[in-house]
Amino acid sequence: MRGNAIVALAVCAGLAGAQPTRPLAEGLHRQVLPLYRDLNGGRVGSLGIVGDSVSLLDASYNWQLRNHFWSRFGSAGDGYLALARFDGNCGSYGGGPRCGLQSIRGPGSFVSDDTGPWEALGYATPDGMWGELRYDRAPGNWTLKTYGREVVIHYTRRVGGGPFHVQLNGVLVTTIETDLDEGEPQAGRFVLDTGQDDPNTLSTIRFEMTSTLPVQINAVEMRSAACGLRYHRLARGGCGPARFMDSMTQANADLLRSLELDLLIVMLDAAAGDGNNQPAIYRANLETLVDWYRAQLPGVRMILVTHHPFTPEIGPQADVILDVARARGLGFVNFYDLFSGFDEMNALGYMNGIVHLTPAGGAYFGGYLYNLLTAAADQAMVADWNGDGDFDFFDVQAFLGSFSGGGADLNSDGVSNFFDVQVFLQAFSAAQQ
Repeated sequence: MRGNAIVALAVCAGLAGAQPTRPLAEGLHRQVLPLYRDLNGGRVGSLGIVGDSVSLLDASYNWQLRNHFWSRFGSAGDGYLALARFDGNCGSYGGGPRCGLQSIRGPGSFVSDDTGPWEALGYATPDGMWGELRYDRAPGNWTLKTYGREVVIHYTRRVGGGPFHVQLNGVLVTTIETDLDEGEPQAGRFVLDTGQDDPNTLSTIRFEMTSTLPVQINAVEMRSAACGLRYHRLARGGCGPARFMDSMTQANADLLRSLELDLLIVMLDAAAGDGNNQPAIYRANLETLVDWYRAQLPGVRMILVTHHPFTPEIGPQADVILDVARARGLGFVNFYDLFSGFDEMNALGYMNGIVHLTPAGGAYFGGYLYNLLTAAADQAMVADWNGDGDFDFFDVQAFLGSFSGGGADLNSDGVSNFFDVQVFLQAFSAAQQ
């Protein structure tokens, strides 16, 4: 059962005295405004998604969401990709044009899992994923194929860490020291200029340890020379809020701030430690994680998204997500009530097994979310007439000033008249909700 039909049924159910349904979306206007203001202004807009396998795998919705942004605004780079799941082929699996790049692991190169519990090295990363070079009869080495004019190498500085060489297309660029004398691990980053302005040109980067001490390299962040959307994949399979709480560290906070996010989307259901059928445990963990993100990323807007209805247990979790979003003034998107359940989605060809989406499912949800965010942003840009980031009386005052001067042709019919006032009032009213 699709969106418009859901809305109609919700109205009928309300008239019949049934339990009120969750909104399909709420509070998006204020959250999406900074991202779209950057994008519409010809600047870099930075989007991160914290999620589980539904936001990680090749056929996931997030790659399709990213592609819609790239199609309209251009690509500012492939963003943050953990070395632990660097390989991917969205082109073959329907996500296109890419969701991972070639990684050639030499001797002494190790990576974390991309699913399940965090290991200690993952506490310094946003997704629990890490890579490490170790001395294994020879110095460890690693070769990556990357896109972008700038490639940010994200590594961890820690006690006992060693130095490593960075080569670009076979030429030594620098040697990075990862050792700390004492204290907790710290985020390290090195910005490598590839000299490639074309965002579709590959560069070859090689890491090689220069001692017997281990080197932790977690990810690369790819930045193109152009403006547009930069997407950061911060997801890990099989994990809910409790798992991500292991990364509530200073090192991870510093890393996240370096991504210069405009918008963070959080899409996590209850996994191990979250009480799969105990909403109170899930609520406490989700609140803790969300509040940590808000404290560490002041000014970054946030939207909480439910999962699609692959199991009925997601329903009570969707209520929790809505409550947490409302209590904190965050955005809320409800995938759960778009369909009646697994059987309907499976009949449409959207489900790949029990939980995950097919390429068609990823395309549907990616397109749906993009349209939802964009519609809210279009209204928000109108409602925030004076451009101060708020929707208030001063916007009405500014609009009336523009209208009286003939500069408020919102419907592009060549004149400023009552119909433009209608457009403004509709957008302003929507932004207040």
